[in-house]
Amino acid sequence: MAGDTVNSKATRLTKNYPNAFSDFYGSGTPCVYKSGPSWPVRKGPQAQGIVREPRPVYSHSIQLTWISIGNRICDKLESLDIQWTSINPFAYANAGEPKPFCPLIICVGVKPRSLLYDDAVAAAAAVKGILTEAGFSEIEVAFLESVVTRNTGPKLLSFNPFINSVPNLRKPFTSALGLSIASRRYPHFEGTSALYFRLSNDNDHVAVLTCAHVARPPPVYPNTGMTRKNNNQPREEIVALGTMGFDNAIKAMLAKIGDNLQSIDAWSKALTRLGDPVDGEDLEVTEKRAEYLGLVETATKEIKKVKELHAEVTENYSTLDQRTIGFVLHSEKIEVSAAPCGFTRDWALIELYKNKIDWATFRGNKVWVGGNLSIADYGNTMFPDARDSKDYSYPEDGLLQVNGVVQATEMHNPEHLDVNGLLKLLS
Repeated sequence: MAGDTVNSKATRLTKNYPNAFSDFYGSGTPCVYKSGPSWPVRKGPQAQGIVREPRPVYSHSIQLTWISIGNRICDKLESLDIQWTSINPFAYANAGEPKPFCPLIICVGVKPRSLLYDDAVAAAAAVKGILTEAGFSEIEVAFLESVVTRNTGPKLLSFNPFINSVPNLRKPFTSALGLSIASRRYPHFEGTSALYFRLSNDNDHVAVLTCAHVARPPPVYPNTGMTRKNNNQPREEIVALGTMGFDNAIKAMLAKIGDNLQSIDAWSKALTRLGDPVDGEDLEVTEKRAEYLGLVETATKEIKKVKELHAEVTENYSTLDQRTIGFVLHSEKIEVSAAPCGFTRDWALIELYKNKIDWATFRGNKVWVGGNLSIADYGNTMFPDARDSKDYSYPEDGLLQVNGVVQATEMHNPEHLDVNGLLKLLS
């Protein structure tokens, strides 16, 4: 029965468009129709698909008029009753190849099973007409089935990764930049803080920047925007860690304890096999015993620290009251393609309660980058091309200071090379 379902899904698309699953192979997004010449495929009964990789597009002449062209495409699709979910200009390359074989294609996501083949062909012709009028007749159009998902109490803990024993487990309960927050009225939807702002010359009024849809989630608040103008106005309060965030943080601690106990058990068995020290034993045996003893000692100490953190957190931060850190000071009305730059307007300022922050240890606008990547991996991720990393050094204690603002021109034309060494060469 499962095989019949898979075959039915494949036949539904491939009976009209044979390349439905090969065009964007590896992405999990089947194609209803793509205009232009067919993309290459491997031949033969046992031939495997060619994995396609979407690549960013830089320095293309469409940049200057893309916003107006994109708006025309949106209007045209809506006039044709196309249930589109996204419109993305991408370049495409075969996996492992540095140069894209498709410099630019307009990929339109549509709700699964909402678009028939003939309607997709007609819609692609309409979009191609808009592109041709704008002077870009060479750009093709693809329709893909794709759904886009729009993912008081005590002070917050201090954060010092230089001395904290388990900084990755401690961080969710601190004021470190990237703090997970949620509306107290709807704690099931979470987002992160972006930047801290001082609203006065002292620390009496400090705000954190976040998204409007996080501060005032649509299931609870209308999309009208708001500004808190006086103290008589009711407060729309914000909590540090929503329901899922708190539960996940606790689960991570328990998992860490369990992992260390398993490791201690394995190392203890190895120590039993090595036996007690004896005169004249092999030096390698002595060194290996010392290594395992050190590992057991370190893991045992870490378990103690995690248990202490777990006890502190469950006692002081279990309820929403204990995790309330501030209130919405201002929230913009959410708008798509807002003037003057055509970006989405979706931001809010959260004023923090002064007594929720340990100002003596407050880190400000520093991002901790030491949680998920090793020192080497972080450097290689930030600067994949060696020519950009000659003056690079790892941030002290893994805390990266936030400075300045990325300009729109730099987004279109990055200053650094990508893993294929192409960005600077194209700018």
